[in-house]
Amino acid sequence: MGAACALMSLGAVAAAPAAWAEPGTPTPSAGPAQTCCNTTLSVDGPAAVGLAGQPVEFTEKITNTSATESQDLFLNLVADAGAGMPENGLAMYYRTDSGSWEKVALEYSSGSFQGALPFTITLGPGESRVLHLRFGLPMGEPHNGDSDGGARTVRLTSSVGAADGSWVLQARDVRTIPVQGLSAGLTGVPSTAVPGGAPVEFEATLTNPTPSDYLNLNSVLFTDKYATVQVRRGGKWITLTPVTTAAEPGRVGHYLRERDHKSPAGSSSSVPVRVIWKKDAPLGRTTLTQSVIVNEGSVPFRGTYVGATSAQVTLTGGQSATPSASTTPSASASASASASTGTTATPTPTPVSTTPSAASTTNTGTELASTGGDGAGTLALSVGGAALVFAGGSLGAYVRLRRRA
Repeated sequence: MGAACALMSLGAVAAAPAAWAEPGTPTPSAGPAQTCCNTTLSVDGPAAVGLAGQPVEFTEKITNTSATESQDLFLNLVADAGAGMPENGLAMYYRTDSGSWEKVALEYSSGSFQGALPFTITLGPGESRVLHLRFGLPMGEPHNGDSDGGARTVRLTSSVGAADGSWVLQARDVRTIPVQGLSAGLTGVPSTAVPGGAPVEFEATLTNPTPSDYLNLNSVLFTDKYATVQVRRGGKWITLTPVTTAAEPGRVGHYLRERDHKSPAGSSSSVPVRVIWKKDAPLGRTTLTQSVIVNEGSVPFRGTYVGATSAQVTLTGGQSATPSASTTPSASASASASASTGTTATPTPTPVSTTPSAASTTNTGTELASTGGDGAGTLALSVGGAALVFAGGSLGAYVRLRRRA
């Protein structure tokens, strides 16, 4: 906001004021200069939010510091996520007096979301009110995740305005909220394997370092068509059903955990996995990729991708699998080695929404999504140490405020 910001739209409650004024600045149409300001705003969080995770709760405390006068106020919220954030990518909520959560009505424009709490906040002299809010990046709806978009950060602006007709800006808080993703890992993957020989064993890990709980998660191990994948459950090795799509016949997915599982904030877990390649598997390098998908729908593997890591295995004519002493880190993964257990790949969180492809045989972490007009997802994988690319970018301030009745 500058000294005088863009016009506010009041919907059905009243005509728009001439300007939104900074503290101490008179509003041109308001007559005599207004005395300002006896209001403070204190915001507690959120420290971060998980892409496509559940919303994170935070509070905003508004205080009337006047010893003699009451104030009628309203709270306006603007969240700038960048032009890569889709219209269904961000949501905010407020807690009512009855304890229920209601969605804040938001207007969208090029990655910027704006709205206001739909009630007037009346504070007597010296009174305070704590507002309980939630902020999240749903990236679609349950079982209908958006496969294109994302953001590194969201800039949240909270503004308290006078609701007495003067429209003077009483207080404001601006903060940048980091966007995080889940961390998928493949631990102990050998560097070589023999087609028709002994299986290779390793662990697929999933860590949620974000403050968001996650629902409707699917952890998928993508392999070539010659691989059979098993997981250890209840003391037994269970062969997983391979899943393919017509668009990518050479790419096979195996669901490592139960469908639509959960990952609470701060949790970590692992699944023992082993892979066997058929005798007729061609020799050479092949790639194992664990991808974590949120809100996958009826189309396999289509949803919001919030974590991924890959490891390469060379199929040889040798007699046994050989543990790897090192691995090449991808853009979204850092690697460490163990001489006794093989390769440990631990990726950094990947807060970007993507769709997988069969077009890569190298370890890569950079995934760029593109959604065609028919709704089918496609993906380009960039090779080597290229930096992670987000669909969203920085966006200039979009500060037109709106107050709703």
